[in-house]
Amino acid sequence: MNRTSLLWLSMTILAAMPTACTMHDDAETPSSMLAETPIIPDSAALVMRVRETSRLYTAEYHVHKIVTHRDVRRLRGSLLGHQFEAPLTLGDRKIAIPIDVTLRAYVDFSTFSEANIERSADGQTLHIILPDPKVVVTGSRVDHARTRQYADFLRSSYSDEEIASFTQQGVKSVLRTIPEIGIIETARQNAAATLIPMAASLGYDESQIVVTFRKANYSRRDLGTILERRSRD
Repeated sequence: MNRTSLLWLSMTILAAMPTACTMHDDAETPSSMLAETPIIPDSAALVMRVRETSRLYTAEYHVHKIVTHRDVRRLRGSLLGHQFEAPLTLGDRKIAIPIDVTLRAYVDFSTFSEANIERSADGQTLHIILPDPKVVVTGSRVDHARTRQYADFLRSSYSDEEIASFTQQGVKSVLRTIPEIGIIETARQNAAATLIPMAASLGYDESQIVVTFRKANYSRRDLGTILERRSRD
């Protein structure tokens, strides 16, 4: 082989080397891209996990209240064409009834679905919208030992039926305060504290999980939707 042929062969080998390097880089690119692509967890798995909890009790409150009642006899009549009313000095009676009411708050996940889950555009932020919390009265008790009543000698003591009626009025009074006593907010916080680790166990980053409820605030007008009269457990 002459010198000219050797030079041509060297140039051919050198010219081929960049091509080989380029082919090597192209072969590695898809593998690198797959390694950097985050795996987005399946929301269907989260739905199944949440629905397994069915009814999640997240808060329990014990409310102590003293129900009072005073029964004063009054004299009503008409004098010189004017109506009048005056309490009588005799015949007064009054009672104080301590009651304890137990309230439990829960979230019903039986109808939880993918409609309760929203993702950000990049799929990395998970927004979970929970159903409205429910509150149920699981118990009410009268502290008979600390019940105090007074009746004038002209009056009879309060009957068991009257005491039961006043107790029911006291329980209803406690229920009207549900939106203000904090049990709903506690239920929300505890529900989030339960669901966030549940979602994280399926591959979501806890810092990218947002849990909210359908409604931000509840008032007494919402009692019909959040109050359950009796526990079904």
